[in-house]
Amino acid sequence: MTSGMSTSSSSTRLPTEIISYTIASCSEHSGNYVADNIKVDRPLDQASRWSGAQQAPSMKQWILLRLDTLAVVKSITFGKIRVHHRHPCNMKEFKLYVGLHPDHMVQVLHTSLKDDAVPESFAIPETNRAGLRFPSHFIKILPLSAHGQSFHVSIWHVSVTGIVEPSYVESVRVRYDEYRETVIARHILKHLRQRRMLMPYMSILARTRLELEHPLVTALHSSLVLQGDFPSAELVLSQMASANLFDDYLRSCQPHARWTRLHGADADGDAPGPRGGHAMALDASRGVIYLFGGWDGRKSLDDLWAYDIGTERWKILCRSTAKEKNGPGPRSCHKMVCDSKTGCLYVLGRLGDDVGKISSSRSLSEEGRGQARTQTGDRNPNEQQGMSFCSEFYRYHTRGLDGGKWDLLSFDTATSGGPQLIFDHQMVMDSETQMIYVSGGRVVNGDWDSPKYSAFYSYNVRSSRWKLLQPISASGPSVQSPISQRSGHSMVLDPLTHTLFIFAGQKDERYLSDMCAYDTESNTVTELFSNFSSVGGPDACFTQRAVIDPTLKEIYVFCGLSRSQQTEALTVLKADAPNWVYRYTHPNIPGTWSQILAEPLRRDIDRSKTDTESMLNYREWEYGSEWDDDIPRPRYAHQVVYDEKTGRAFLHGGNAGETKDEENEHGDSSGEVQDTGTEPQGESGGGPREPERVASSSAGYRRGLAFRDGGMEGGENRNDEEDIEHRSWTRMRELRLDDFWSMTLSRAGPEEVVRRAVYHIRRQRFREMCEDQPPLTALRYLQTEVADVVDHSNSEEADIFRSLLPHLLVAAPLGISSPAGSDGISAHQDQGSGVRGDDVEEEELEGQDWERKVSRLEDVPPKKRTRSQSPGEEEPVWTSMIEGNDDGRTGGEVEGYGFEPTAGSCHPWSETTLRSIGPTSLSIPKMTRSGGQKRSHAVLLLDEDPLEVSSSGGDSVHDGSKTRAKPLSADRFRQRTEVFEGLLELVEADAKQPEGSLLDLVDSEGGL
Repeated sequence: MTSGMSTSSSSTRLPTEIISYTIASCSEHSGNYVADNIKVDRPLDQASRWSGAQQAPSMKQWILLRLDTLAVVKSITFGKIRVHHRHPCNMKEFKLYVGLHPDHMVQVLHTSLKDDAVPESFAIPETNRAGLRFPSHFIKILPLSAHGQSFHVSIWHVSVTGIVEPSYVESVRVRYDEYRETVIARHILKHLRQRRMLMPYMSILARTRLELEHPLVTALHSSLVLQGDFPSAELVLSQMASANLFDDYLRSCQPHARWTRLHGADADGDAPGPRGGHAMALDASRGVIYLFGGWDGRKSLDDLWAYDIGTERWKILCRSTAKEKNGPGPRSCHKMVCDSKTGCLYVLGRLGDDVGKISSSRSLSEEGRGQARTQTGDRNPNEQQGMSFCSEFYRYHTRGLDGGKWDLLSFDTATSGGPQLIFDHQMVMDSETQMIYVSGGRVVNGDWDSPKYSAFYSYNVRSSRWKLLQPISASGPSVQSPISQRSGHSMVLDPLTHTLFIFAGQKDERYLSDMCAYDTESNTVTELFSNFSSVGGPDACFTQRAVIDPTLKEIYVFCGLSRSQQTEALTVLKADAPNWVYRYTHPNIPGTWSQILAEPLRRDIDRSKTDTESMLNYREWEYGSEWDDDIPRPRYAHQVVYDEKTGRAFLHGGNAGETKDEENEHGDSSGEVQDTGTEPQGESGGGPREPERVASSSAGYRRGLAFRDGGMEGGENRNDEEDIEHRSWTRMRELRLDDFWSMTLSRAGPEEVVRRAVYHIRRQRFREMCEDQPPLTALRYLQTEVADVVDHSNSEEADIFRSLLPHLLVAAPLGISSPAGSDGISAHQDQGSGVRGDDVEEEELEGQDWERKVSRLEDVPPKKRTRSQSPGEEEPVWTSMIEGNDDGRTGGEVEGYGFEPTAGSCHPWSETTLRSIGPTSLSIPKMTRSGGQKRSHAVLLLDEDPLEVSSSGGDSVHDGSKTRAKPLSADRFRQRTEVFEGLLELVEADAKQPEGSLLDLVDSEGGL
């Protein structure tokens, strides 16, 4: 990884160039539309293209490009025809492969082109999963569909850029070749050890000096698999924990959310009231949370509060900032950040009570003038039509000589190079560099039918200057920046690397599920995910909240409005929506998503149904009474901050969706009912509303029940009588919340991981004791040693523990005959988990009773190959071969060759080599042709390896006056190997054998 990152950093200083290429091969083309046409960009020539002879996807089509020089490819650009109408043959969906050889290529893209005349560039991943750069000599384009149905796919122009500097590319090739050799060798070593071929395994290790895994992992394999020394294996696990080999697993474990309801009213019993779309910011140096504004369901608010994390008390700083000198007026959907160095708060953006009531096509009303005067100061609103659309920028001093005072930094940031008046944007501050970053948001300009979105800006606190940021793609300047305009998204800052993570949100009617990392120092952006939902992340979402712990390199995402599919029109607030954690090792390398273990669900939701069905099957007015008060209910337009010092996230308020207005059942009108009028709405769910956009806009939370101009959103059409009846019970109001919560994440510690691992080992030991030891001995081990490491509160572990008891009957050794009065186990004790040792002793079985019970188990699978048990013969042995399937072959033959029967031998090594293994004398197998006799699957027999004779441990078998180790059966070797590889899931990737199987590499597309 280190070498890969070093190469990556050096490549950023090398220029990218357009790489020339030739057409190596292609599928059949149509007419004169040959593949060579794509080498020249003629956007006005409709004949300058390649067009497939068949319609995709009925026939596989491709174009294979051979680069004129070996290169590190960084991007590919597709040119398009410039015509007044859209061309139906334009390629839509496609895949892209790169590689050193046309028969061994790797897929790097699976995406789509837009149906327009604008050329599109795509960044090509330069590194593999190990973070190592790789060179390419071939590029394969696989068209999958055209924009027009039943049309042939056309590609107009293709341009490739990358690094071609010879010395750099050669160094990349050398490193990549070494990496491939190492990967293959390690897979071979893993394969040989899995197949019990220890002699060639040790020989390759000695020759290559490779390290398959951490020495402690090797010690675990030796003690557990080869020797069966279970106590030593448990000791090795403790040593592995001390060596921090389980740290990656601990971080990847799904944490449990522990929620605590906070109250913290001041001495007068005051605390912030119900609201959504408010703003919160944390002064990390003082441990104080500030809360400002919001929408309470009737009006915008302008109160300012402070919460002391240490004393757990709220304090009202100002009940109406509009009455303060230079103070901001009532607002919602704004953003506020805190400078932890100075304690200053910065406030930008708003939806106010006046917004949306002012039409751009008419002069301000008297009410509008009054509201504009309240928000903008004493300036006469008649000086400019639509004065309330000015974007004011405020600063509030929380400490120092100016503590408690407001500064109006800008009357309109748009006039000084900053954003226009916006809402549902994102804003963060880098206190170290004294920079504020503002991303996206929806522009407030009075035109609610044609939404406009803001761009990406920075504000330098020291120089008081705004700057429009135009990030450059990390893949090169020719690649379009993956940061698209949006609103209601998330943006968090990693102050250690000065990287912004921007993800999710809404653009027009589409919910987004992409994620980008922006390096503030280099002004470069890297697309981490184009759709994180497809890789196990959250659904496409809007108004979710996110906070970051830069030390742990984790981002915590709290659910909001979502759509399970981007094409869905129905927006829902899921009652069982999970919260998420995103983990990363490097900001510019995609990390992993996992759910924070779900809190208890509402008790009336049927999880067997789809989200929409589940929502339709309950009444909103049951929502409040059914919810578990120990956890926050689902919401949107809430606010969350994170205190890294205490590891606590703080959540306040929000919109819990629509609940029935009880007064409306009696025909009374409630002032809190939000009409479905014609005014726009922000993520607070308050303020003015937008017409005809209920289902898909940020205001679109209806849970499939509410009306939109008389029709049920997401439902079927109704006749007039049904509408009248439906209106009588769908008179709804949006429920604003005032609850305040803190959340901490509980995680497993190293001792918990060791306990889980020991549980696996002791289960295996118990299964072996059932085969080798008297039943009572195995039972006592189960009751004491195994039970001691079971988490009985974990239903899965408890179920597995209870399932172990039948092994006493199924796998009991058939050669054991208990004398009269010996201990045994009765059949009825197979039930449940409450078996006690003293109960067993009270029910001692006569010897003949035990033999009779054992005899009934002879037909229970897995079967043993049985032989007559005359004196001197070996006891029954487990086998992976089915009786009657040997075709008369002897046990010493392999496919194509026959081995003379020898004790403990399976490989034709020289006598010198065998003598070097150990003091045990071994005979050399003599290889002879077996003619037509062949033995299938000889490699899979897992016979004992000669190396095991000198190193095996475990139980002993007496043979006259000598004692020798009992041979390890193939089935037992398999069982122990499965346990060992199961334990490897707990070990960090760099310390264990490679993932996957050598067989999978052979079977993969393109082979190895």
